[in-house]
Amino acid sequence: MLKKLLENSFVKVVSYNGFIVFGKVIASFIVSKVSAIYLGPSGYAVIGNLRNLLQGILGITATGFSSGIVKYVAENKADNKQFRLVVSSAITLSLCFSIILGTLLFIFSNFLGEKVLLGVEWSYIIKSFAFLLPIASLSFLVVYIVNGLQNFKLYTALVTIANALNALVTFILIYFFNLKGALLATFIVPTLSFFSSLVFSDVRNFLSSVFDYTKNISIHFIKSIGTYVAMATYSAILISISYLLIRNKIISYLDITTAGLWEAMNKISSFYMMFFSSLFTLYLLPKLVENQTNSGYYSIMRSYFKYLIPLTIVMFLILFFLKEVIIKLFLTQEFVSIEQFFHLQLIGDFLKIIAFSLAYQFHAKKMVKFYLISDTILYVTFYVLSLYLINIYTVHGVFYAYVLSIFLYLVVVILSVYFNNSKYLKANV
Repeated sequence: MLKKLLENSFVKVVSYNGFIVFGKVIASFIVSKVSAIYLGPSGYAVIGNLRNLLQGILGITATGFSSGIVKYVAENKADNKQFRLVVSSAITLSLCFSIILGTLLFIFSNFLGEKVLLGVEWSYIIKSFAFLLPIASLSFLVVYIVNGLQNFKLYTALVTIANALNALVTFILIYFFNLKGALLATFIVPTLSFFSSLVFSDVRNFLSSVFDYTKNISIHFIKSIGTYVAMATYSAILISISYLLIRNKIISYLDITTAGLWEAMNKISSFYMMFFSSLFTLYLLPKLVENQTNSGYYSIMRSYFKYLIPLTIVMFLILFFLKEVIIKLFLTQEFVSIEQFFHLQLIGDFLKIIAFSLAYQFHAKKMVKFYLISDTILYVTFYVLSLYLINIYTVHGVFYAYVLSIFLYLVVVILSVYFNNSKYLKANV
């Protein structure tokens, strides 16, 4: 039985994923601890604003390509010519977006410095990010391509190196430059990660094809991946704007320290959610992409949830009972008051894991309309409820809004998948 369990594809991916996430948690622990010691809650709030800006921009130039690249690389990895066309087309499109957005960031750096970083004197941070945007974007694309190839050993190596760089570089920059260093680290780390990926011959090989195939990039692929980019870009912008506006609402209605406490809770959430987000892309998405039948879909999801739900429940119970230890370990005594938000965050995250697992069918089968509708409901509801509930429950209102918006999102996703799967999948065979 043990041998059968070890040979199970879900367990294999979880093993790789567990190693990757362990590295990410260690790196995030170092970054979080150093940030908490040197920057405090107010510094967390400013960094959170910059991360939201980066999230929106990189959603267009890089992270929005994730599902599309994984899908088309997985489908064409056996055909060397088509694979190279896919890689060349994706990188060319990303670089074009990066140059355009980088130029706009540079032009509006003063405005963004004031609105996002709460001071025009920080505009040079925006300009620096604009300059490094193309390389930072490439670092993400390299990881997505390797993911699509399902080369888990190389994927693990790339992510592990990126984690090590994140811990080391962020520590050095924060230690010597405090908040300035923390802000610079957010985009210097992915830039260095790209250059480190060139150590591997497999990466150099598929990157070298970009120049050979630039004149013959696939317009068909660009149109196809454009759907994924549009979907992810829409989400990235919604997430960035909603979180930025909510954080600024907390700052204006309460104070910047409280906003930093909310950001710290989000940071702790991101530690364990790394595991699940990686699991979505490493295990679930490739299987949903390959599947073509209704029966196949329900078989995949039954097997997936059979392992996922017990694993999540056990993990979240451990997190809840160790919350005091976790806060003191990853942060400092200044952040201990976020203990009161832990149960609400865990409830919301549990619902999010279930909902996002189901919503990956939207990515796999390009169910664009349902993806856009459900994401709009999620983030607009979160923003509107937060504004309303903050006035009644102060910062607790944001967490109530989070749980309610995620629950509504889950209901919408379940109904969308249940009633529309048959339009995108073949009848049971």
